[in-house]
Amino acid sequence: MDGRTGARAVEVTVTEATNASAALAPDGRTVVLDLMNLLWTLPAKGGDAVQLTGVEEEASEPDFSPDSRRIVYQAYTDNAFHLWLMNADGTGRKQLTSGDADHREPRFSPDGTRIACTAESDGRYAIHVIDVDSGDATAWTTGTGQEAQPCWTPDGTAIAFATGTGDAPRAIDKVTADGTRTTLAKVTEGRLAGPSFSPDGSRLAYVHLTTAGTALVVDGETVSGDGEDVFPFAARWAGPDELFYTADGGLRRRTLQGTVKDIPFSARVTVPKVAERPAAARDFDGAGDRQVKGIVGPALSPDGRSVAFGALGDLWIMRRGGAPEAVVADGHRNTDPAWSLDGRGLVYTSDRDGGVALWQYELATRARRRLTDTGISASAPTVSPDGTTVAFVSEGATLSVLQLDTGAVRKVAGPLNAPGRPTFTADGKRLSAAVLVPVTPRYREGHNQILTVELATGEAHYSEPLPGGSLANRIDAGPVHSPDGTRTAYIANGTLHISDLDAEGRTTGTARQVGDETADAPSWSGDSATLLYLSDGRLRLTTPTGRTSAVPLRLSWRPARPTGRTVVRAGALWDGTGPALRRDVDIHLDGHRIAAVTPRGERPVRPGDKVVDARGLTVLPGFVAVHEHGPWERNELMRLWLSFGVTALRSPGTSHYAAVEAKEALTSGRRTGPRVFTAGDLVDGSRIYYSSGRPVTDEEQLSREINKARALGHDMVKTYVRLPYALQRSAVREAHRIGLRSASHYLYGPLCLGADGVEHVGGTSRYGRRQKETHLGHSYQDVTGPLAASGMAFTPTFGLSGLGLSAVRAALYRHADWALDDPRLTSLLTAAEYAELREGITAALEKEPTAELAFVARHGKTVRRLVEEGAHVAVGTDSPLVPPGVYYHLNLQTMVRHGVSPYEALRSATVQGARTLGLSDQLGTVEPGKLADLVLVEGDPMTDIKAAASVRQVVLGGVPHTVADLTATATATKQSGTVVHNATLPDVPQQPARDNFWWHREEHIPHSCC
Repeated sequence: MDGRTGARAVEVTVTEATNASAALAPDGRTVVLDLMNLLWTLPAKGGDAVQLTGVEEEASEPDFSPDSRRIVYQAYTDNAFHLWLMNADGTGRKQLTSGDADHREPRFSPDGTRIACTAESDGRYAIHVIDVDSGDATAWTTGTGQEAQPCWTPDGTAIAFATGTGDAPRAIDKVTADGTRTTLAKVTEGRLAGPSFSPDGSRLAYVHLTTAGTALVVDGETVSGDGEDVFPFAARWAGPDELFYTADGGLRRRTLQGTVKDIPFSARVTVPKVAERPAAARDFDGAGDRQVKGIVGPALSPDGRSVAFGALGDLWIMRRGGAPEAVVADGHRNTDPAWSLDGRGLVYTSDRDGGVALWQYELATRARRRLTDTGISASAPTVSPDGTTVAFVSEGATLSVLQLDTGAVRKVAGPLNAPGRPTFTADGKRLSAAVLVPVTPRYREGHNQILTVELATGEAHYSEPLPGGSLANRIDAGPVHSPDGTRTAYIANGTLHISDLDAEGRTTGTARQVGDETADAPSWSGDSATLLYLSDGRLRLTTPTGRTSAVPLRLSWRPARPTGRTVVRAGALWDGTGPALRRDVDIHLDGHRIAAVTPRGERPVRPGDKVVDARGLTVLPGFVAVHEHGPWERNELMRLWLSFGVTALRSPGTSHYAAVEAKEALTSGRRTGPRVFTAGDLVDGSRIYYSSGRPVTDEEQLSREINKARALGHDMVKTYVRLPYALQRSAVREAHRIGLRSASHYLYGPLCLGADGVEHVGGTSRYGRRQKETHLGHSYQDVTGPLAASGMAFTPTFGLSGLGLSAVRAALYRHADWALDDPRLTSLLTAAEYAELREGITAALEKEPTAELAFVARHGKTVRRLVEEGAHVAVGTDSPLVPPGVYYHLNLQTMVRHGVSPYEALRSATVQGARTLGLSDQLGTVEPGKLADLVLVEGDPMTDIKAAASVRQVVLGGVPHTVADLTATATATKQSGTVVHNATLPDVPQQPARDNFWWHREEHIPHSCC
């Protein structure tokens, strides 16, 4: 048994390392290795490794003291990276740094009295030197560069380090204690890493990483071998002409004359066996009424008597104490309402004409008109105090305003990283919104603060109402300024807060918590006396002093269930239980479940039975996509997924209420699309990146998030990049307690803590390098061994980013000629989305993307190895970062292209997908008693995996849908849309913000992935 999780355990002997750092003791006798976020020591000649640190310490990047008796390392504790010191045998731990700032990459000085490191300071990573005895720190560098991986000159008078403007340093500089600085090496492509000096200081070694390869370089000359996978850490000089470093999955010694010796090692770890955790939250057979919980954007009317909100795809208005009325219910997704100040109308968003646009609704006449062109992709509207202007977010990135009388649009600020819903100051002269403020350009994470921009001049400032803290997200956490201009409301630490505002819209004084209920989505009454908010799916009213009452919502939905019997007459069936096709089969459906699977004609077709003629087609279990982020703002996106045969979608991270709204609208039949399984907001640490990231810093906040997941009926919990393992352990435990599964980007740590799944071969990490793949895309046995042995669910997500590139889609697009002019894509994507896809495919066909193809081939090799070793590999794509639907099949085809059999690829798409959801008893195979989710394709995907994309019909819960029907609706919608042209006004001046806030500048526009 595994003592950490209580699960059955298995021992794994690890003999290879992925992106591991290592240090050779100065006495030449011992190596300290950073493997799987554990520190190990082993003899310098090789052998069995001895574990020094535990999982929750997350220790990495070690360095020996000059006398070889002590080790300094970085550890991720208390939501930050700090430096620790211990004896070489693992005893005598001492913390050297503390606070909110990260300290990374420590190196002992030659005399052992000081430690150089990189530390966050004033928005940048600078070189700091810490006195070992006193703990006093001194900054050795100034300026704006992002500096990394320091190393001392042998005489201890200077420090060399990598430096650059962002996360890809292109120079090696040297600095002395008085600040004198010189450049030692420089490149124009790729990045540099890991400088180190020879014992006499005459030679400089470093690592150069490009899209074409990685190289260990000495004095400008490559000394590593062709194709060698060199890891991005400093080589240690074992003598005047010998280097010790990590590469190709191992420890290596190399002389400058070319002699190479690999150092074998073995590290034994015990991992829990991860059994399928049955889903607890879903009832597929109940037909009764269910309370609506997916309430999106609730807004209190100015008179405080009514509430407008989105739910079940419709726009609703409810008089307090009365029944809600669907005022816009046209089969499209209508949501995000904002009241005019006189209470006579609403502005909202709708996908009615194919794209997401702003619409206006007048209460008296029930008239509707579109305000923006669908190409603008508008969201999160707010009406100005004088009723003449609407502020909104365009393209998910830019704060904009629309003049209601002319329709003209003006940019206020951006592009930014998914800013929140804007709010006007009471005089209408300024606009505020939640905006991500990154801590440094080197890493993308930061805090949600309040940006305020003066519309006339562009003068901008940020408010941090809770110093060192963060708004809860950038979706429905505010800020929302009171109409009288004196206060602003927002969500922080999971609860409602209020801060005073000054005349310029800055928060002042101490933030005040209003009540102790979990809260989201605040909005004010017109007299600034009352606030409406959501608490775990319930509407609540409060005063600023905390007098709280319920706002009953009598709104329910009922699952759509087909009645009667259907017979699917299949020319061939792959039922998912084995590799063989069955020919001439009848699949009998009773309502939403499979009743029987029989040879053709064995059971007669009874009067009243519906018949689906699939005699020329192959029937498969419905495909399951397990990594596709919502909220799917357009109905066409869900039809697109269905048209590619995907009948179940899992979103491992979507805003809480939009996720539930999508689930309820689809299950009730008000929208057409796959079954949806969701996590809510990402459970993250003190710093976040995505708009749906929740900063969680203690057990109380974590408990709020887990309880909300239960109250809203989520299916899983997704922990994200900066959540410490101590809190991750609690998240996994509490999720399992209420029957939910958990997943993250990390492998070994969460596996030992009991997590159910891991996402991405690559994926963002907090460590400055990816843990499951190297720069070139290799994954070694420290990844594949524990993953295969444990049974943990794994989603590779081919073709996202790598090689230092924000995208490597070209590798998949090179084989996507079949998708050009596909009517599913031309009909169900917007014109801009399809044009981008077509351009990408065409470019990849015209010029072979050699580096990207090689990178993805290495991922393919890893996945093939995992499948061969019995790992549970499912299929997902990380849309909307990539095109939905089509990229799912490009992932399947990539698996097969790199050695996975079509049979195993289809198992990943069906059987393994169902297991990942905890629904093997409901989905994944075509067997009696299971849900009637089928995909009907032309051709034989068991011999040609491309046939899996040739979908002609799908059956979802017993209801047949032809691809022609799914695309016809979208075509008709686009053709019937009214035409709106929005003139463009001159931008609000951008320079004031760019001068003061580096993340507003063009070079820092986010292009991050995963």
